[in-house]
Amino acid sequence: MYLFDRIGIYLCLLVVLSLATAIIILVPFEHTYIGASGADDAYKTYFMIMAIAATFVFILGIFYNAMVWMEGKLYGVDADAPRSSKLAVSSKRFLRAVFSKDFVRQAGVFVGEAILLRKLRGISKARWLFHALILFGFIGTFVLDIITVIGVDILRSQQFTDHLGWAKLWIRDFGFELFGLMLLIGLAAASVRRFVRRPKQLVTGREDVTSILFLLIVVLSGFILEGIAMNSGISGHESPSIYSFIGLAFAQILPSVTVQVYAQLWLMHAAISFAFIAYIPFSKMFHLLAAPLAVQLESIVKKEAG
Repeated sequence: MYLFDRIGIYLCLLVVLSLATAIIILVPFEHTYIGASGADDAYKTYFMIMAIAATFVFILGIFYNAMVWMEGKLYGVDADAPRSSKLAVSSKRFLRAVFSKDFVRQAGVFVGEAILLRKLRGISKARWLFHALILFGFIGTFVLDIITVIGVDILRSQQFTDHLGWAKLWIRDFGFELFGLMLLIGLAAASVRRFVRRPKQLVTGREDVTSILFLLIVVLSGFILEGIAMNSGISGHESPSIYSFIGLAFAQILPSVTVQVYAQLWLMHAAISFAFIAYIPFSKMFHLLAAPLAVQLESIVKKEAG
């Protein structure tokens, strides 16, 4: 267990957690699929509780990782310095790096290494494609989630809520279908490579299995839920097949259900998704993105110090 050296660390963490909780509570979630379906309001309450719990674990996980990193060496700081001092110095350096002249160039390097996976592309284009599908699919889905919450529940734009609005069709329907399909293809390829082909040089650890299965369950349960909703006439799922093409395919083989059953399935999907969010800081995926980012920020600090 990590004991912090100053009470200020606890207070900063408490402020961050409180702000995150307040934001979640203030979002009305009136126009989500569950809100428009006519299900009991209790499901929205359960949703918010899970969202707050997942956010708490996610933030604590990031903080835990930061405390672990503070045990190591920090450029220009005494190795025996308290972790709280190292964290304070790192935070100042991060803000300074973000507003530095070299940030754009280093950000480009980070995007190339951690997002576009240039090194992996040089090794194997097939592996690069499958990894890119998973990464772009995940990032795209995450970004669309944020845009949808802002458009639907904060701005309350009719373009997001009207079944023929451009944002409803292209962002909520087609956008999620596209990025979800990218995730599904990438995860299927990764599963075949790790669990069927099993190359000798490939080591599959527990974290790899957990991450792949977690994401597969999240994506598949989302498409299954969409297919059931389309079959059941749930409000918000009235979409031309060209936009919800994956959901329509699942609808062909899935039954229709009552609003109550749909609400229960929706809550199960939400629980799985939030569990995955809470797991992210403790997964290999987090470190694959955090490590290159830390390297680029350190490069900026060293350059400025030199």
